[in-house]
Amino acid sequence: MKIKELKKLIDGCHVEDLNNELEAIVISKKNKIFVSNSIRLDTDSGRLIIATQDSEQFKLNKLNAKKELEFAKKMISKRTEEKALDIHS
Repeated sequence: MKIKELKKLIDGCHVEDLNNELEAIVISKKNKIFVSNSIRLDTDSGRLIIATQDSEQFKLNKLNAKKELEFAKKMISKRTEEKALDIHS
């Protein structure tokens, strides 16, 4: 799946579904299943990074996910400002 496809999927969600918490369910080669809510989309590399709760990376991954979201919000704000300037030019 490409990031733009994921964006379309999210854009097509019902409004009430947008507040649902994301949970990753991973099934290994030996059918071992683990569940995690430590999920981060690394938009630069296109990787979805999932950390198990018992891993050393669990909290760091959640922190980095928040940083990715803050960056995305800044980019959206910047684009909105640029569009407003274009309209008034």
